[in-house]
Amino acid sequence: MANNTGQAISMALALFIALLGLCCSIIGLSGALSGDEMDNWIRGVLWVLAISGGMMLYGGVTMFFGAKKKIKDTTRDEQELAQAIKNPVNIDDAVKSVREQAEKPFADKNTLLAHWTYSDEEWKAFTKKEFNFRIREALVLWLILVGLGTWLLASYRDMGHLAAFISSLSIGGLITFIRFIIAYNALKANSSKPGDVVISAKSILINGTYHTLNDENKTLSKLELLQDENPQILEFTVVWNTRRGQTNEQVRVPVPSDKLSEAAKLMEVFNNDVIGKY
Repeated sequence: MANNTGQAISMALALFIALLGLCCSIIGLSGALSGDEMDNWIRGVLWVLAISGGMMLYGGVTMFFGAKKKIKDTTRDEQELAQAIKNPVNIDDAVKSVREQAEKPFADKNTLLAHWTYSDEEWKAFTKKEFNFRIREALVLWLILVGLGTWLLASYRDMGHLAAFISSLSIGGLITFIRFIIAYNALKANSSKPGDVVISAKSILINGTYHTLNDENKTLSKLELLQDENPQILEFTVVWNTRRGQTNEQVRVPVPSDKLSEAAKLMEVFNNDVIGKY
């Protein structure tokens, strides 16, 4: 089944925000519209509270239904892929289908391209390598957060350098710890199962865990074949916009030793017919 834990958390957070917004709206409106005598500035504050609560309520409801739709879409996509892999995948036919779809106004992003399985040796080697990669990535992020955070807090928040360093160290440590837990859980989950990867123009399933490549929010921006790795790795870079600008993540897929020619064809079709068109 698709991994919808993140969306479930988003739904719970959205409900909390909506409930908090509703409470703020009720308190603000009841106070602002009451006939009690009060200073104008107090009534103004109550109106601000009511309006802010309304915005929180709207944002929470929108976020909730957005996360609910994402779970529905993810589940549907996974079911489509699960149905498609019941038959052998012909890479040439799949590439032809993707190219035909890319010419249409609304491309079928879920076109199945590859279904790979791995030997125990290949899969265990990849899961260990992937764990080490994610840990190094988290540590580098921690160092950047500590350095940049210390400078920003000390420069723009009038905070002492020691206090800024301790704050940045703590926040960075928390983020690193969370990323470590995610990487460790992925290692335990993947190493306990035979390797199974399903690749479409829209998404990737790695042992049943769903990774988005293209949808209304995320876009595949780059695909590289890391030939120096053993096994070789396809690295998909996915980007999306946040309030603080664009961010990205890498989805990494090992190439089975007998699928190198398929990997080359995937590189070609993704770079020529998917990226920038889907």
